Amino acid sequence: MNRSLMHTAHKQRGVALITALLVVALAVTAAVGMVLRGQADIRRSSAVFERDLSRHIALGAEKMVLQILEQADGPDELLWDTCLSPVLPFEVDQVQLQATLDNMRCRYNLNALAGGDEQEQADFARLVDRVAQDSGVTMPSGAQLAVAISDWMDPETDDPLYRLQDPPRLSANRTMLVASELSSVAGVSSEAWQALAPYVTAYPSEASPIDLERSPDLMKEVFADRTAADGAPWFMRLQIVAQFGDRRFFQCTLLDAPNGKVILREQTACEP
Repeated sequence: MNRSLMHTAHKQRGVALITALLVVALAVTAAVGMVLRGQADIRRSSAVFERDLSRHIALGAEKMVLQILEQADGPDELLWDTCLSPVLPFEVDQVQLQATLDNMRCRYNLNALAGGDEQEQADFARLVDRVAQDSGVTMPSGAQLAVAISDWMDPETDDPLYRLQDPPRLSANRTMLVASELSSVAGVSSEAWQALAPYVTAYPSEASPIDLERSPDLMKEVFADRTAADGAPWFMRLQIVAQFGDRRFFQCTLLDAPNGKVILREQTACEP
């Protein structure tokens, strides 16, 4: 064989070797991709399973709590004497759960301002001014904010202030579903909302009875002349946390305690 033919044969073997290596590399890449996609699918399926399982377990825990509350004739019959219950740990099907109950009578119901009652506005104004003073957070005066909230919920009010914002928006024209809607009212910054959050709530009633025995000192001082009369609405907020390894799943439920009803359920942590 002459030198030219030997050189051609070597080149052909080199090309074949490179082609084989490329084929192997592509096959390895495809195999790794399939494995990674399979692992991602497994993690995704596991996460969906854990989420659904935690939701069903949380619903079961919710029913248990409702039964306890229905049997209690008001907060005085509960086993703790504070607004927020101690953490109640328990286990269901090897899933670790933690539940806490928060008495909404320890907070001011923002929906009490829906009717535009001047006395309610004055009471809320005192709360806002006191929180602003104690926290040092800049916020509208209590009187201004009380009127702004009443207007926000008034179905007959069309406040151009919101239409002129960028982007333009509308006021709710209905009562609040959650207290965090307060942050959408004109003049309420995120800092102002965080300062007011521990003292306000929202539930379907225009009354706002205050538990003067359990409430924080600030609430006791601001609402010293307001009590929870017999038959006053009593709402509790239940937070359930399900623990799966490093992952936690939350459920927050607003409960009409004496009537055993769920008012609002969210798959998230409760507001402050």
